[in-house]
Amino acid sequence: MTREEQAVATRATVVVAAVYGYFLIFAQFALLSLLGRAGLAAGALKPVLAVMVVGGVTGGFLAAWRIGRGGAAKLLRNALTAAALVAAWSLHVRGWISAMTVAAATGLVLGLATVALAAGLRAWLRGPRAPLWVGVGTGLAYALCNVPCLFAASPVVQAWVACGMALAGAVAVPPPQDADESPPARPVPRFLPWLIVFLALVWLDSAAFWVIQHQAELKTGTWTGEGRLWRNAAVHLGGGIAAGWWLSRGGLRVLSLTAFILLAAAGLAVNQAETREIGGLLYPLAVSLYATALVAWPALLAGVPTPAARARMAAWLFAVAGWIGSANGIGMASQLKRVPPRFVAVAAAAVLIALAGSTLRKRWRETLAVSLVACLAAAAWPRPAPAATLSATARGHEVYMAEGCIHCHSRYVRPNTSDAAAWGPASRAAKVTAESPVLIGNRRHGPDLANVGGRRSETWLRLHFLKPAALSPASVMPSYAGLFNDQRGNDLITFLRGGNAEAGTDVWQRAMAWRPDLAAVPADTTRGHALFQRHCACCHGPQGHGDGPLAPEFVKRPANLTQGPFAWSAQRSDEARVATVARIIRFGLPGTDMPGHETMAVADVVAVAAWVTAAGHEAYSTSERKGEAGKPSALPRLTSGTLAQP
Repeated sequence: MTREEQAVATRATVVVAAVYGYFLIFAQFALLSLLGRAGLAAGALKPVLAVMVVGGVTGGFLAAWRIGRGGAAKLLRNALTAAALVAAWSLHVRGWISAMTVAAATGLVLGLATVALAAGLRAWLRGPRAPLWVGVGTGLAYALCNVPCLFAASPVVQAWVACGMALAGAVAVPPPQDADESPPARPVPRFLPWLIVFLALVWLDSAAFWVIQHQAELKTGTWTGEGRLWRNAAVHLGGGIAAGWWLSRGGLRVLSLTAFILLAAAGLAVNQAETREIGGLLYPLAVSLYATALVAWPALLAGVPTPAARARMAAWLFAVAGWIGSANGIGMASQLKRVPPRFVAVAAAAVLIALAGSTLRKRWRETLAVSLVACLAAAAWPRPAPAATLSATARGHEVYMAEGCIHCHSRYVRPNTSDAAAWGPASRAAKVTAESPVLIGNRRHGPDLANVGGRRSETWLRLHFLKPAALSPASVMPSYAGLFNDQRGNDLITFLRGGNAEAGTDVWQRAMAWRPDLAAVPADTTRGHALFQRHCACCHGPQGHGDGPLAPEFVKRPANLTQGPFAWSAQRSDEARVATVARIIRFGLPGTDMPGHETMAVADVVAVAAWVTAAGHEAYSTSERKGEAGKPSALPRLTSGTLAQP
């Protein structure tokens, strides 16, 4: 291979990685998350997926028609550029119509890109080692999407990465080459048997992926546990390279059978806790093996000499085995908790019959007998006893894992540290390790949630999931309004509030024992007013009248702080009054919707308390001048910077 040919092959490998990396990170992950967070109901996601499938099939056949008139390289470059624009556009989805449009556009650009790639690869990759370059590109696509920082990133970040992948692929598309129109040296494989093989592999893979991805214990035990993502990335890359080498030596039939055996073993292994680790290792290897074959077959191995013919074959293959097979597998597995052995049996029958080919046609009697026995065995396979209905707490636990809360929040208050001052009583080892999986957490971008039920009411938590920045101005947490289109949001709140009776008692006891050192912390009412506007006005209103924008959302509206009860406390000194209000600001009122402000500096807490009591006194003085009776008449006024002495 000359240096020029190596450069073209390298660029083609980058394009393979870009096309399939875009499909994996954007179409399978980021887009669905973005649609859910835009408020699209969970039940509406299936129609969206159906629209994406229609777009993909349409794009594939449109590409085949266009390539029949020439120009695979130009079409591929344009498709990848459009794919980048679609990824950027998806960040602005705000309703049903835009969601359906983005889904259709995603399918369309992927259909165009995959078929154009299949039509052009043979002109860019020549010689017996051509499938090896495809294996490297496919393995890279899967490996990059399993890098932990990208796998666990927000859908916004994933969408921008996918946008970058598509643009990189568009730039890397090699210029048009003179295609090698010579007939293949090896016998040409028949199309229908291989269509069945790839359909069975994609169908089983999609069903298994959906089940694992949506069951917290399976997901954690296979690819999101400690160190597993890096392992999976390495296995994907190694599997892709091995598949490319294998295909370059003419091992398509054995490789496909091996990939199915590994995929079937992985699907059955993830069902059991004892073998889940093995399943998590076999799954990425199987996927990389068959995915490389699926990409390389219409482009390099099917023996079709012209780009137009390759495009037509790829369009049919990707439409039936890719888009329809994937959608059918997800649809059939959408309500399942485990990978059914029946799925494996059906896929095995399809793969074996297709690969056996002429041998089975000659021995049709034996084939019929074996098929009959297999059908009877599948029908007699013992059905698992129906699982007991999960409690709301258990369902909430699964939502907590599925939404990735563990990546920003901990659930572990460390003993003998300052944690308890902010987050409640220290965690007990027995309680922490009793969770499966253990949810200690990776980091604290947000507060610890071990005892959040003792510090926050159900109503407050719901509002925070709907409008995080409204209640916590510095929060970078996105809205999870989509969880409340069904039961998931309420289940998550039930989980977070479960078993927090001890935490509520601890908050109350610490609140009663806490008193700010007012001599060391001067009360700055000017600063207190600014802090009140930032942290409190959302509920209590800008002047503390209980008329904030979120006030109607609470069952009991927030207190009017200028009328009481806190500002009109019968305390004898203003220091005691400020201390009382400061205690409530810092710890909240357990049993009510009033939250604590655990991370606010003591000086800021005192400043807000001073402004609240000063505002209450000013309101009282005004009402007293109007002749209102029945209220205390000797409340001293607070001034900025100091506490007035009685």
